[in-house]
Formats: sequence, C-alpha cells, structure tokens
Amino acid sequence: MGPLATPPTILIAEDHPMISIMLNDMIRELVPEAKVLVVDSVEQAKTLTDEIQLVITDLDLLDSKGFETVQALSGLFPDSPCLICSGVLDSTVVDQLRALGCHHVNKACSYSELFLALQSFFVNSGALAKPVRAVEKANNEYHSNIFAPGSDKPLTWKQVEIMRKTADGLSAKEVARDMDISPDTVRGHIKEIFLRLGARNKGQAVEIFMRAERQARLLEPNGNFREST
Repeated sequence: MGPLATPPTILIAEDHPMISIMLNDMIRELVPEAKVLVVDSVEQAKTLTDEIQLVITDLDLLDSKGFETVQALSGLFPDSPCLICSGVLDSTVVDQLRALGCHHVNKACSYSELFLALQSFFVNSGALAKPVRAVEKANNEYHSNIFAPGSDKPLTWKQVEIMRKTADGLSAKEVARDMDISPDTVRGHIKEIFLRLGARNKGQAVEIFMRAERQARLLEPNGNFREST
C-alpha cells in the first residue's frame, strides 16, 4: 500500500481512558501530523463526520463485544485498515483476525512491543514512510525511572508530574488546571497510579511515590531523570 494522500485521521475506539491516552501519545511520536479522534463506543463512532483513514480498536467497547465490534467498525469505515488492540487475543481470535485481514496486538504487552506494533501498522498502511527507529527513545520519553518497591511497571512522566503536584497539596481540579487537562483525565491517571504504586489511598500513594522518587535519584543521579518543572 502506498502512502496516504493526506495526513491521516486516525480513530481510536477504546473505552479505557488510560489506554486511549497511551495510544495517542504513541501516535504523536510516530505520526505527529495525524489527526486523532477517540470514541468509547460504536454509537459514538457513528456520529463522526470526518473521513477516517485508520482505525485502532479494542474488541470490547461500551456497547459491543468481540467480533461484533470489528464488524460494526468495518461497516462504518470499510476502506480503513484496522489494528485490533485487545487483551483477549488467544490463538483462535488471532486466526480469525488474520482471516479478516486485521492487524493485531495484545494491549497488555510492553510499551516497546506496542510501539513497534503501531509503527508496523502505520508503515504497512502507508501512514509512515519508514520506521522511525526510536523505540527506546520513545520508551524512555514515556516511562519514568520511578517504580514502587517490587513492581516492574514504572509511572509515566505525566503520572510523575501529577504525583508531584498532588504531593504539593493540589486537588485533582487544581492539577488539571495546571496541566491543561480535564479533571476526569487526572482522576483516571490517579486510579492507574494507585495500581502501579500498590496504594490504597492518596496519602499512601504520595508516601510511596516520594520514597520511589528519592530512590530513583540515588540510582541515576546523572542519568535519565527529569527535575520538576
């Protein structure tokens, strides 16, 4: 397939806001000129008036499950290559997706694996002329060096910024205003932060975060560590 005639409009169909944010960040790294639209249901996708060049979707949305989602979005955007980004990709599902000509990736994979899958999808669809060869750079740009004890999943830099502001005593609304994002986005990040830090409440999250940040400074005093802005 040749390159797309215009900068692509990419649809993300995903009902988990954290996954949508992560995919959007990756797209910005790979195809910065692209226009990205996000929906959480097939019904919401039906309201779009833009011409969609590429579709990235989970199998399970708010109003559809499994191949019902693929069939619905294929009907809405029949000429748009589709990448299935789902956590329910067993061998049977993968075989069925291949038969439909859909690209696929397990969204529970590592950041680098997901980035590579998106990159391959964009190259194959013509949205990207060649690989950017910046997977490790992109990975480092997205993920911080801050882990909870015993965890192998770091906070993202955006989550670090949210936690720094939270530790300074800002509310979710105040953090949202400072970062020019919505309070719902902040609350979504905080929910994910609790999971990554193993915290039950905000006070515990702040305590674990501050210890983890101090440890990161000790381990990499001259390395890949971002100071507060």
